[in-house]
Amino acid sequence: MSHAPNAGNEAPRELVLRRLMATTGSRRDMLKAAAAAGMIPVLTSGQVAARAAAQEDQPVRGGTFVTIGHHDVSTLSPDNDGETVIWAVVIQMHDGLYMVNDQYELEPVLAESYEPSADGRSYTFKLREGVTFHNGDPFTSADVKYTYDWIKDPANASTRGASMELVESVETPDDYTVVVNLTAADATFMVNTATTYIYPAAYHAEVGEDAYSGAPMGTGAFKLDGGEWVPAQRTVLVANEDYFRGRPNFDQFQIDIVPEANGRWAALDTGTADNSIWTLNAEDNTQIEESGNFTVYLTLNNAVNHFVLNNEHPALSDVNVRKALLHATDRQAFIDDVYLGQAVLATSNLSPNVEAFYNPEVQTYDYDVDGANALLEEAGWVAGDDGIREKDGTRLAFTLAVIQGDTQRRPEAEVAQQWYQDIGVEMELLEVTDAVAGMIEGKYDAALFNWVYGGGNGEPDARDTLKSDGSNNFSHFKNEELDTLLDEGVVELDPAARVEIYNRIQEIVAENVPFLYFLHPQGYSFWANSVQGLPETVLSSDNLYQNVYKLWKVE
Repeated sequence: MSHAPNAGNEAPRELVLRRLMATTGSRRDMLKAAAAAGMIPVLTSGQVAARAAAQEDQPVRGGTFVTIGHHDVSTLSPDNDGETVIWAVVIQMHDGLYMVNDQYELEPVLAESYEPSADGRSYTFKLREGVTFHNGDPFTSADVKYTYDWIKDPANASTRGASMELVESVETPDDYTVVVNLTAADATFMVNTATTYIYPAAYHAEVGEDAYSGAPMGTGAFKLDGGEWVPAQRTVLVANEDYFRGRPNFDQFQIDIVPEANGRWAALDTGTADNSIWTLNAEDNTQIEESGNFTVYLTLNNAVNHFVLNNEHPALSDVNVRKALLHATDRQAFIDDVYLGQAVLATSNLSPNVEAFYNPEVQTYDYDVDGANALLEEAGWVAGDDGIREKDGTRLAFTLAVIQGDTQRRPEAEVAQQWYQDIGVEMELLEVTDAVAGMIEGKYDAALFNWVYGGGNGEPDARDTLKSDGSNNFSHFKNEELDTLLDEGVVELDPAARVEIYNRIQEIVAENVPFLYFLHPQGYSFWANSVQGLPETVLSSDNLYQNVYKLWKVE
């Protein structure tokens, strides 16, 4: 039968939602709090169809949707789509069983419905029939099992491994039924695991992940066949005529790579682009917003703007050095002068946007140059003849990787370079094309970029970035208590107990400063007025990219 959301835990979930509704002033606030509590509303296929039928405007078919990003689209595989620019392309070609939409609601996609067991340790999905991959292969339960098993296999070193940690086995009773068995009930399962993008089993097994990353064959609304992929310049995808949710209104999806923020502003201002995946310089955000030519969505970012520090570096492995660097950073100056007030101060790994789990009562680091110097002195770092500190033959120096052409964030690095020099720390700057991969590989000492450490889709789970063996543990930070809490957080079903767990996680991050967390930018999402079919409000502007196939353009 059609699933009533979380039927196995219906009474507790309804109670939590009633409490949330009683303490928040609007549906927007309620949904936001529900999402942050791991209680995201789940839509049925019928509800999704009813919303589509209620669309009053008549879509216009044709044309190209053009967006712009700030760095290479280095892969087209779901297994390396952590960066928003890459993810926005990958999702045009791939689907999961469910997705989290722009209102923080779970929508069925490749699944028609799901049914959890009473103990929450198994989920049965009924799949859509008649779906095909871009190469013509039919989508069946075998593809779901293959995808989940491939990600689980340690030999594949999947970046999505954390989402499958509690998956014990996947059964396929028939072509359109999947049963996922867990080792323990997982509070994050529907958000983190059921949304996994599905590979075509036969094709992926034949060509392998490396080849697949340049020649994907998903079930999505757009496909690479007939388009082009030049990672550092442009990616063009063409409409999937046989898409099971309806042929896209646009004939093509195009992303142009424009590293410089001024260039992205010019593309929007001249109408060359319909949208920018990455934000602009602060002054340009205001100008575009006030122009009246765009639909504008403002959402505080879950991502933290930060200097990632390799905790295995001889100097950066010292927690006192990391704390001193944070004290020596005038983060409010970044907010005021670089972001023109369009940001809030970061206090740990989670953004205040993850309201139900955010913990402001953590160790804080005010701008305090004297305090920074005192920490270094007490830790035995002594100034040398050139003013740069040393300890036991180790010079207090490191190199910070900055993304080539990143004119928006580079001023942070340049100003911090002088601030750190003033406390006897030498930081050199190195322009790179892929800071993320370099940090994962341990290639760089430090790097400047933005990332989510829990809070994606309102879920605070941060195993992939904060756990010792996390696939995106950029800082190579290891803490046994933190590892234990991260595991406990996903199996704890009591909302109040989960809040306590994630509060302590934020305290540990603040006590150890594995990376220099600066701020959470105000997200500006601009869509040209010619683009139609957009919602009035959103809770997640990034998640709008999942619905490009529904949009259209009126010149």
